[in-house]
Amino acid sequence: MRKIVAANWKMNLRRETAATLAGALAGDLREMWLFPCFVHINSVRLQLSDTKLIMGAQDVSVHKDGAHTGDVSAEMLKDCACEMVLIGHSERRQGYGEGSDVILRKLVRACAAGLRPLLCVGETKAERDSGNAQAVIDTQLLVLKRLAPEARAMVAAVAYEPVWAIGTGVNASLAQVEEMHGFIARKLHGLAMNTTPILYGGSVTPQNARELLVSSAVDGVLVGSASINYEAITAIDDVAKKQVVTPRSFATQLEPPPPPEALALLFERDNDDFKIEVKLKQPLPTSAPVITPIIIEEAPTSAPPAPISSGALSRYESEMSSRKPPTQPLPRTSQGRIAPVNPVSSGRLTPSKPVSQGAISTGPKPTTQVPPKPVAEKPTVEVSKAEPGAKTDKPVEKPKADDKTGPQKKSNTYDETDRPSWV
Repeated sequence: MRKIVAANWKMNLRRETAATLAGALAGDLREMWLFPCFVHINSVRLQLSDTKLIMGAQDVSVHKDGAHTGDVSAEMLKDCACEMVLIGHSERRQGYGEGSDVILRKLVRACAAGLRPLLCVGETKAERDSGNAQAVIDTQLLVLKRLAPEARAMVAAVAYEPVWAIGTGVNASLAQVEEMHGFIARKLHGLAMNTTPILYGGSVTPQNARELLVSSAVDGVLVGSASINYEAITAIDDVAKKQVVTPRSFATQLEPPPPPEALALLFERDNDDFKIEVKLKQPLPTSAPVITPIIIEEAPTSAPPAPISSGALSRYESEMSSRKPPTQPLPRTSQGRIAPVNPVSSGRLTPSKPVSQGAISTGPKPTTQVPPKPVAEKPTVEVSKAEPGAKTDKPVEKPKADDKTGPQKKSNTYDETDRPSWV
């Protein structure tokens, strides 16, 4: 198997540029894992038909369905043709405070919906400087131990991304990468996940990709900001497709599996809060069915959650069993619809009397319009009806400007400055 190149586009690109980049990679017959943001998933999906490109999401909700504004469930992502999902990225851990409990719930949701998770782990600069880097990674990998064996088999890869090397331009040295990848490989071998690929992510560029991908301890790379550049991501992929993943082999024994009640079993623990355990007060007898009261115990926040008994019921089932129907149902018609309060003919309100021009009527509507001003109010001075060319002895006077007996109108006075058109 060739080495893996995963492209995390993060919160970048626009719909057209995301579709163009995906179409260009598909036209080159590339084999990559693409992780666009939520709003670009459909645009990218249309470019990936009949290709070897695999699309995934950058995050997933801990909830399945319900009133969770802004969340996107694993079932929704699966319905949008997503096959994978990033879980535990350091930008989610550091920026949004996602701990191991949230990561475990997301892993369970993703596996239950058929999504293959890509789990990200990594330490901060302070944790590495204090010498606790491996202890931090060991703690972050404990969520895999809580998964059922069938869920562990669905994990697509584990990506080691040191927080101090993400987006900073500072890349971990090859010795540091190989040391941490070897530690992660031993931990995965103890969980019977010896074939799970281990990727490196953290300021991966075309310049350092060759040194990383040649190492037998690195099964692939998770590229961040360089993945939105066509020339950069194709250069990294050209190096990766020439390398082959080296199988891992260990002589150490497998870790003892945890008891079944300690596992986050798929389809059996379908509650939104892992800190609430639902237990049966007494075991149910096998002879006759007996209804046993249910006791809900809240585990302390500091201590780990108590194991679930073999006969545990989900919180969803207990809430649905205690739900009561409404005491006063709404009135219904024969068609099953809500009956109107005041039905009228044809289902419409009685029209009111129309008023003129949409104004509110304050009295009887006028039947006649206001008569126009009489002709007598017009200027009385007119040109005498003499024969053409004949002039009168007395010149015609113009109406005064302040004469308000009628509308002001320019008279046809015969002079050099104001010659009438008919002269």
